[in-house]
Amino acid sequence: MKRIFCLSLCLICISLLILQAQEVSRFAYIGASDCMEYVADKENNYIPDFSNAGYYGGGVSLPEAQVVILLNPVDGDNTNAIQAAIDTVAKMPLNEKGIRGAIQLNAGIYEIHGQLFINQSGIILKGVGDGVDSTQNTILKGVGDTPTQRDLIIAGNPIVSDWDDRAANTTTNITNTFLPAGSRSVMLASLDNFEIQDEIVVYQPSTEDWLESINYGDTADDEPWQPGQIDLYYQRKIIDIIKEESKIILNAPIYDHLDNSLAPSLIYKLDDSNIRSNIGVEDLRIVIETEGPETENHIKNGILLKGVRNAWVQGVSVLHFMYAAIYTRAATNVTVRNCRGLEPHSQITGARRYNFDVDAYSNNILFEKCHASYGRHSFVSNGTSSASGIVFYNCTTEHDYNASEGHRRWSQGLLFDNITFTEPETTNLLGLYNRGDFGTGHGWASVNSVAWNVNLNSTFKRILIQKPPHRQNYAIGCQALLTNVHQFTHPIGAVDVARKTVTPASLYQAQLSDRLAHGSKPDAPAKLEVIFNENNKSYELKWLDIAADEMGYVVQMATTPDEIFTEVGTLEANSTNFIYPLPDSISASITFRVAAIKEPCLSTYSNPVTLERTVASQEILISTISIKPNPAGNFLEIDSKNLLTKIKIYSLQGQLMDSIKNQVDTIDISNIPIGAYYLELEDTQGRIGIYKFIKS
Repeated sequence: MKRIFCLSLCLICISLLILQAQEVSRFAYIGASDCMEYVADKENNYIPDFSNAGYYGGGVSLPEAQVVILLNPVDGDNTNAIQAAIDTVAKMPLNEKGIRGAIQLNAGIYEIHGQLFINQSGIILKGVGDGVDSTQNTILKGVGDTPTQRDLIIAGNPIVSDWDDRAANTTTNITNTFLPAGSRSVMLASLDNFEIQDEIVVYQPSTEDWLESINYGDTADDEPWQPGQIDLYYQRKIIDIIKEESKIILNAPIYDHLDNSLAPSLIYKLDDSNIRSNIGVEDLRIVIETEGPETENHIKNGILLKGVRNAWVQGVSVLHFMYAAIYTRAATNVTVRNCRGLEPHSQITGARRYNFDVDAYSNNILFEKCHASYGRHSFVSNGTSSASGIVFYNCTTEHDYNASEGHRRWSQGLLFDNITFTEPETTNLLGLYNRGDFGTGHGWASVNSVAWNVNLNSTFKRILIQKPPHRQNYAIGCQALLTNVHQFTHPIGAVDVARKTVTPASLYQAQLSDRLAHGSKPDAPAKLEVIFNENNKSYELKWLDIAADEMGYVVQMATTPDEIFTEVGTLEANSTNFIYPLPDSISASITFRVAAIKEPCLSTYSNPVTLERTVASQEILISTISIKPNPAGNFLEIDSKNLLTKIKIYSLQGQLMDSIKNQVDTIDISNIPIGAYYLELEDTQGRIGIYKFIKS
């Protein structure tokens, strides 16, 4: 195992030489064996894998369907003719790929006075193009306002609005004490009634303790979030069961931390009998008839994907909608590709002009190569805490009136990858931040989300990037003014490679290529801690073994923050601790981290643990500072003529025992063991003294 990792370190060095002229993020980069590598922070936050977004989890081509019905436009209302064709195909059998057939609408203008429902699996509604010339393209003209402010096309099952349909006798508790965002392995109280390929839901209630840990959403002057309002839902599939560990492996990660001490989580098998799949809409243009650019007595939305899994919209343009061109609800693994949401007609105010939108219970949705214009929130998650794993990749937008963003109430795992903004009508163009009392207590609107190589085409236009409580948001390689300053200002998120392009060019594409080449990575170890053992002069590392498919663990150490980590040990699978002897040479600090192994790749590196040390080997006395008594009991008194800016206690081996930030005259040392120590003091003149004392 050690020989393998020596080779890996060599490959890392070669990779760094090749990339030295390119910008590489410290949070996510291409490492050894062309594997993506990730680094967690001290709170166990790291960039998650977004590659499972889209049709059948990404990396799967959209199907080609045989045309079984051809239609041409007729004068007047075409709603009944098209719906009859859909209903006819719905009675046809599914083939081995889950497809019944396609209805092709030939070139021309089709007036639609009602709604079209594609409410059975395996049906594709397609035209011949989405351009403006009706002799060469298929144009659906949405006419009238009956039903008022309707969806023109509903793809899926409109009666499904959530994932609360539990299969009987399948609910069981998650027993992990802590699962960091990005994890796929889950330990269960019981594996009974679960099988590989089961569709399940991971559920965490929003308890009082959990809400308190996130400051009840930081909703400013609005009412704080209440228990039951911000529950987390992840719709997933079981791809493996590890019986000896009581673990299952999910097809895609969760996107927020699950902490059992704050909110006990559970899973259940989803009764998905009402969910439709393999529905597509392709190659047509929807033009909604209105009375003017700011009127609203017309069709509200172009296409709604609801109660669906593994569905798609491709090559579709939608014009003059009020709310959304294309949006999802109760939808999983949907791809929206090469689509345009253009020139909405509505008032320019709240709850309008969300060109490409995910609503509640939307998971692992991919928007790729889409274009928006005149949106208030052109690319947006409006789905609150049940929306996650949303990728907006290689999209463009123009004349924006407000920011693309996570919009409200704890949307998680959003990736804005290579989004380009042009000719905006506003200053704030992308937001991963807190929205305070905007709307109805929007509060923390984005968590564990990433902006990657986003281009605002301006030095002065802004990306709002803020750090949520115990979580993170990232802005990496963005051409923009990156700021946390807003009406509701919070600490800035993780900013890296600012105003430059970062490698890899696309995070989503790099993650997808990595997964297709090497498989999914094992989960990162979490909650790493290091304890110094005074008796045998060694460090004991302990961590949570989250992964279920690891081959082992590697332990790495750096002696200063600027040095490269080196391997100090490899361990078997399921390990949770490691003993490291005290080194002969004592450095100013030692940092440890751990990763799970699944050759040729590693998991995300665990949270780092840094042990601050002193290199003192003798006393340095300052005439203006004295300590007493020595030996001391439970208290040590300091007499200094100048204020002190630093007070630290170290063992004689250099281990930091205590650090006191505030100016004090008396130090409580009752909690440190009997023995000899160094006291390091620094005053306002920058003088540093080292005093040896005995705790008796």
